[in-house]
Amino acid sequence: QLLKEDKDKPSPSFWTFEYYQQFFDIETHQVLGRILGSFVPRPKSNYIPDKIRPNPDLYGPFWVCTTLVFTTAIAGNLANYLGSGGKEYHWKYDFHKVTLAATAIFSYWWVIPTLLFGFLWWRGSKAGYTYLEILCVYGYSLAIYIPISILWVIQFSWFQWILVILGALLSGGVLMITFWPAVKDEDKKIAWAVIVAIFLFHVLLAAGFKVKIIAWNYILKKMK
Repeated sequence: QLLKEDKDKPSPSFWTFEYYQQFFDIETHQVLGRILGSFVPRPKSNYIPDKIRPNPDLYGPFWVCTTLVFTTAIAGNLANYLGSGGKEYHWKYDFHKVTLAATAIFSYWWVIPTLLFGFLWWRGSKAGYTYLEILCVYGYSLAIYIPISILWVIQFSWFQWILVILGALLSGGVLMITFWPAVKDEDKKIAWAVIVAIFLFHVLLAAGFKVKIIAWNYILKKMK
């Protein structure tokens, strides 16, 4: 009787809280597993069927992006402070970095997956990736940049660039392995163009923040 009632229960409406609640119904160990899997490339496995299905979520990606916004902004301000050396410069917190980081990160999280899903839908991909699954993958793919952004406070440019490259190779590698099955049936030039574009956009996000920090440090030196 209970099973029958549950089966006959109508699905929640798009405009109700219950509809969105299902996207945040996930256990802590699942989130941790998805975070770890987002930057450990495994050529013989695929991130979506192995980690995301059958329960893609928005809880983990949302908090990954939110945490990255603040760690990036804080690291940028700390880098400016350390770069000033505390001499002849009145340092003050620049809250605009939070706005800039939030705009860039959340735009990346939504715009790139939307474009990718639209392309796969237009080309009739047989991989069967849903929009929610792609959003989930991209949200978790940013997790590796959280510790990297914190380590950016270390004032060695070569070390910071190594972190950017390492993070891009690891999480970008997971993205390329994940979406290769969705484009492998395309013409080889188109397939590789999509995969390279996925990787380049991932690199540009981290490199953009790194360049921003360099630009601020340069301005500070000119102000002294």
